[in-house]
Amino acid sequence: MELSAANLNTLFTGFDMVFQRSFEAAPSYYEQISTVAKSSTKIGSYPFMGRTTAFRRWLGERVIQNLEAHNYTLINEHFEDTIGIDVDDIEDDQYGVYEPSIAQLGMDAKVHPDTLIFGLLKNAVATIDNPSAAGAVVGYDGKTFFSAAHPVGKAGATTGIANVNTSGTGAYWFLVDGGRPLRPLIWQLRKPYTLVRMNALTDEEVFKERMFRIGVDGRGAAGVGLWQLAYASNTDLSNPSNFGAAIAAIRSITTDAGLPFGGWSSPANKKFLCVPPSLEEVARQLLHSDFGAISGAAGAVAGVPGTNIWKSECTLLISEYLA
Repeated sequence: MELSAANLNTLFTGFDMVFQRSFEAAPSYYEQISTVAKSSTKIGSYPFMGRTTAFRRWLGERVIQNLEAHNYTLINEHFEDTIGIDVDDIEDDQYGVYEPSIAQLGMDAKVHPDTLIFGLLKNAVATIDNPSAAGAVVGYDGKTFFSAAHPVGKAGATTGIANVNTSGTGAYWFLVDGGRPLRPLIWQLRKPYTLVRMNALTDEEVFKERMFRIGVDGRGAAGVGLWQLAYASNTDLSNPSNFGAAIAAIRSITTDAGLPFGGWSSPANKKFLCVPPSLEEVARQLLHSDFGAISGAAGAVAGVPGTNIWKSECTLLISEYLA
């Protein structure tokens, strides 16, 4: 190919299309369990989290339900992914060999928030109730996101509210209610992932190294939101009673006023069981099978399956970033 500005523009416009097609086709799930908060500054602040309101019978004047400020903040970070394209390959009409790499850039850009969001869940169970540990995921209440002692009530008067079960020995699995405007996880978006070209013949790297560049960059941050809408457990998921116990636990979480918080009350397509690949088989059996083990039921016969009461209870999300 002749290295003219027109030819290079046509070629790199084609690369743009390869990137965009791959970006749109890549599977991504973070938006289902996260609030996507658009940011216009370096730091995003969420002072409204934690203190919930409730309707009351209107007698006399209105009663203002002041929300306690927690000053939970997220600092936007820069992210980039860049590849080089040899000028000689363009001149020799070998530019097609770069299309898979550019398609991979598109996929990487699409799933990058997934790596951060699901990575938060994974990291959050690594330092339970040890907020000072390196890498600890700390929520707005100063406790680790998954904790046995979340404070609830006016000024945190009641403690010991748990959203985790650590009594097992297996891999952790997670219940996430994604049906609220504010969800258990937050993806703070400052700048969308954008493809950037450095393909002018006068670019410095072309002059020095005979190398065009094409890359992606974006800005954002991953954080945690309402712990009341998430539950973690490392108990045996093949035992359906453990799944039922987790649901009962998340449903029992109350507001500061002592009322039900309403976790796990969303429709099935807004509630999620998130598992690593090692639990895929048992999770599929739990949510998709017509029949399953009956644990703890009166009259149950050992080894004889019964109707699976948890079929289609929620949506299954399998993420390698939880492994």
